[in-house]
Amino acid sequence: MMKKLLLLMVGVLCTLTVAAQTKVTWSMELGLGMSTWMGKGSDHTNPIFSPKVGIGIDVPLSGLVSFQTGLSWVSKGAKAERLNQDVQVNQNYFQMPLLAAFHVGTVSSFDMVFTAGPYLAYGVNGKTEYEVDDMTTSWNTFGSSNLNGVKTDGLDRLDAGVQAGVAMDFPRWTVGLDGDFSFIKIASGHHPYNLAFYLTCAYKF
Repeated sequence: MMKKLLLLMVGVLCTLTVAAQTKVTWSMELGLGMSTWMGKGSDHTNPIFSPKVGIGIDVPLSGLVSFQTGLSWVSKGAKAERLNQDVQVNQNYFQMPLLAAFHVGTVSSFDMVFTAGPYLAYGVNGKTEYEVDDMTTSWNTFGSSNLNGVKTDGLDRLDAGVQAGVAMDFPRWTVGLDGDFSFIKIASGHHPYNLAFYLTCAYKF
């Protein structure tokens, strides 16, 4: 599944690059933000710091509209505190957005860019830490675990949802704010959805 998804992502990037030829703008993006869970099952959870890094491409469709995509390594998760028990869940994904971008000219030095569209992600690794009475146990977030004789399955690797953002677009740099709102539960049953926000900075080649 992971190989097929990664091949699909790479194939989309290659196809867009060939089709757009010299019109495509490549960028390297770094981001830092906060992630948590939302919906049923997210009670008593708190956000954690979450980074992201990746490459992006912008394909102009008209003077004001472009198509943006790319491939990023994105960290998400949450922590929960209840009585003397602390749990922190870290989920790392390869993520591809498929965004419509609307460029609004403001002043001569930069434009405002508003983006919205779906994203698709696949969990590659992560660590869950469980602390009780000063004793800490950890395991792979996406793998099965055995805690106190109770076997539990890992979180689902597939994630998808909607991404929306706003950015200031300079000739060589882009600075913005993105939000990811998941439509897929982190696991089947009574479980929440991912929610994350990132401050980003991208350098355009």
